[in-house]
Amino acid sequence: MRRVPRPMARSWWTVALLVMAVGVAAHGQTGAPVPEQSPQVSNCPPMPAPIMVGTAVDVFVGGTGPNAVYRIPAITKAGTRVLAFAEGRAALGDIGTNDLVLATSDDDGATWSAPRTVLDLADRSINNPCVVTLHSGAHTGRVLVVVQSYPADTHEAKQATGLDGPGVCRVHVLTSDDAGATWSEPRDVTASMRRAEAPTVASGPGAAIQLRQGAHAGRIVVPFNQGPYGQWTVYTCFSDDGGATWSMGAVAPGGAPAHANEVQVAEVQGGELVLNARSFHGAKQRLAARSKDGGATWTELAPIKSLPDPCCQAGLLSVAVGARPVLAFTGCDSTTARTNGTLWISLDDGASWSIKQPLAPGFFAYSAPVDLGGGKIGVLAETDDYRRIRFIPVTLAIPAR
Repeated sequence: MRRVPRPMARSWWTVALLVMAVGVAAHGQTGAPVPEQSPQVSNCPPMPAPIMVGTAVDVFVGGTGPNAVYRIPAITKAGTRVLAFAEGRAALGDIGTNDLVLATSDDDGATWSAPRTVLDLADRSINNPCVVTLHSGAHTGRVLVVVQSYPADTHEAKQATGLDGPGVCRVHVLTSDDAGATWSEPRDVTASMRRAEAPTVASGPGAAIQLRQGAHAGRIVVPFNQGPYGQWTVYTCFSDDGGATWSMGAVAPGGAPAHANEVQVAEVQGGELVLNARSFHGAKQRLAARSKDGGATWTELAPIKSLPDPCCQAGLLSVAVGARPVLAFTGCDSTTARTNGTLWISLDDGASWSIKQPLAPGFFAYSAPVDLGGGKIGVLAETDDYRRIRFIPVTLAIPAR
């Protein structure tokens, strides 16, 4: 007969003394002071099953390769090759003489090629890379990148309205059909992706997606924010013909008193889309909306109480772990600083974020996750006060339903 142990009855002060004793004993074993930790604000419980975070690897290091500074990561996988993109800058400022640079890995991020320039437009600044590898249609395997270009050495707040002229923000699409070895000439799609009255737009930055389910399966969806500067709103552009032509969806309503800014989108079960946006100088929480029509219209933006936001871009990814669909979010576990790089997991299509896993202590800014297959993802992230963009491998272990 199996015995059921009787609960031990202890008064509250006895338990307190035991806890204190354990803490003193642990401290005494090392003889070292307990390090002060950066503030963490999300109260999601740690992952009960093991999520394995591997060793981070440098991909872009400032002063190494063609540029002094690398910022704004984007990443995709095409076949067996992982492609990491960034803005190659001469200085830290957002708009200068930026180029689009690329590094590649053929071993799921263990080692990387030297960075090389894939787009350099004279007298223009390349910004906001947003990338997707097409998994269906006539151009399966094609890597498609959306970027903007601004007049060099200006400011985002000083762009002109209208669609033509040297002083406007322009939108470009470039593609590769050989996993990044060669690239098409950039195609100007400004009139299809930017409203004339919006002086500035930004794709992502990070990832675009191609839908797998529902009435709009095969559609390419690119998330955008638009100005005027400081009065941001978000929307998506989409293509149903492999990127040959593009349409603009409606602006997501709401968001006040914050402004939804840099944005990512993911597909969840049934083909529904989830939008996740930076909160620009307002609520210290991420903003979310949903679409049931492939990004043409959106529900009203609402704060995500369990996802803090210190006013920083973040990453979003739908990934299958075994047969279970998972939504992954990468960002800062702080409302005040770009720090505490963390992975959050949702098991219910973004309705809640019940699992979190620290990724990188200390400085952590823009990030972009990628599905490596087999329950593994990689996170391309800005670290070390913008001096390095590093690749962090992660193995997910999610309980079955």
